[in-house]
Amino acid sequence: MTNDNISNPAEVSAAQEETSPQQLYPSRVVLTTYPSQHGIEPIPLSWGAQTAAERGPVVVSRQPDSFGKRNAIGAGGGSYCIYRALAVAIGALGPNHRPDFRMTEPTNVIGPFPSWSDPDKIVSMDPWGHAIVEHYSDHLEQGVDIRPTIAITKAHIKLAEIDEAISKGELHCDGDIVSADGELKVVKVASEPVWHIPGVAKRFGISEATLRRALFEDTGGMYPELITRPDLK
Repeated sequence: MTNDNISNPAEVSAAQEETSPQQLYPSRVVLTTYPSQHGIEPIPLSWGAQTAAERGPVVVSRQPDSFGKRNAIGAGGGSYCIYRALAVAIGALGPNHRPDFRMTEPTNVIGPFPSWSDPDKIVSMDPWGHAIVEHYSDHLEQGVDIRPTIAITKAHIKLAEIDEAISKGELHCDGDIVSADGELKVVKVASEPVWHIPGVAKRFGISEATLRRALFEDTGGMYPELITRPDLK
């Protein structure tokens, strides 16, 4: 399956295409890629490896410095990727903008745990997704567009149930976990899904090919590399 109108990723990465002031992207569109295609050299990704360095970063970006190095299928930011697209379309953000992740390290150290290096235990999230600056700074410095998939921060929350428990004398304000005015000091974690396709397929007792086809069909065909890139897991 080939298409002569699909541009070579190496050409796109080299930014050789001419664009007009009104254009945000090269005029030639890369619809999909293939494992043996020139310029396609994914960063190694070993799901369930013992360390973050051995596992490797998850890269999905189509930016020029990352396109041929992608080792995953999808879009950074999950469902919020459409708002980034809107920001680019209206000119509020450049198409090759990369966030500055300095001073964004997690407020609390979590893990690692043995389950992080067991490919059968975790199949739907990236356990290292909160620590890309710590473990993949060399890739970031080389211009690879890596995005965190987990955010960890501290927060204060106010709950009516806590206030009621305090008023009834059922809960004591210790000044550490529960402040004097009844606020809870918590660690807040937000996570985006990152699926390891073979692991998900194994968990549900289906073939990887079946899962790939179902994902392709029921995402409106948005990710043809589910079909053309079996090397991306």
